[in-house]
Amino acid sequence: QAAFSEIQTQAQQGRLLQEGMRVVIAGEPNVGKSSLLNSLTGSDSAIVADIPGTTRDILTEQIHIDGMPLHIIDTAGLRESDDPVEQEGIRRARAQMDQADRVLVLSAHGEASAQRPAGLRTDIPLDFVVNKIDLQGQAAKLEETNAGVRIYLSAKTHVGVDLLKSHLKRCMGFDASLEGTFIARRRHLNALATTATHVDRALSQLRTARAGELCAEELRYAQEALNEITGEFTSDDLLGEIFKNFCIGK
Repeated sequence: QAAFSEIQTQAQQGRLLQEGMRVVIAGEPNVGKSSLLNSLTGSDSAIVADIPGTTRDILTEQIHIDGMPLHIIDTAGLRESDDPVEQEGIRRARAQMDQADRVLVLSAHGEASAQRPAGLRTDIPLDFVVNKIDLQGQAAKLEETNAGVRIYLSAKTHVGVDLLKSHLKRCMGFDASLEGTFIARRRHLNALATTATHVDRALSQLRTARAGELCAEELRYAQEALNEITGEFTSDDLLGEIFKNFCIGK
C-alpha cells in the first residue's frame, strides 16, 4: 500500500508537469474577475469594464510559476438572469468549475463575504479572494479561516497578487526533490485511484473475511483499472470499441 501511494504521488507530480493545474476564477459580476486574470497573466487578455456582465464566455490563459504550468480560467459572473446569452455564460462557468483543480471565489472588499458557489462539488478545493483593497486602503494579506484561505489583494494595482501566486504554487504540491516522477494525465490518476480502491477491498476480504474468491474478484477489477493505463484490451473490449466507433454493415 505504501508503494502504491508513492506511485500515485509520482503520477500526480507528472500530471502537474504534463497538464498543469486548472484554476477557475468565479464570483458575482463586477468583482474584478477579468482584472485578476489580466494581473496574473501580465497582459490585457480580458476586457475590463465597470458594466456588470461584461464577460459572457470562457477565457483561458496559461501562466508559469517557477516553471509549473497553470491554466487560469475567467468565467461569467454568477447571478440570476433572464438574459439567455448570460444564462449560457453562467452554465459554462459552472461546467468549468466542475472540471477545475481549484476554484478562486472572488468578492470585492467591503461587500458581503463570498460563499461556496451553489452546486460546486465538495471535493473541489477553493480559496476566497477579496479584491479591490486599494479602495479601502487595506494591506494585502493571507488569512487562514475555518471556511478556508482568504487572500486580500488588488487586481488593479497588483498588490497581493504575488501572495496568491505563492499560495497556488503551494497548492500544486509539486516537490522538485521527488525522484521517479513520470508523465501522467488525469485519466491515469483516476485509474490509479480505482486500482487502489480495489486493492484495499481485496486486502480487507483476505484479512477479515478470509474470502479468497472475493479477494480474487477485487484484484481482477484492479487489473482492469491498470489496463486502462497500460493499454491492454480483451477481445470483448476490442469488439465494444469497434461497434461503438464504427458503423458495421450487415
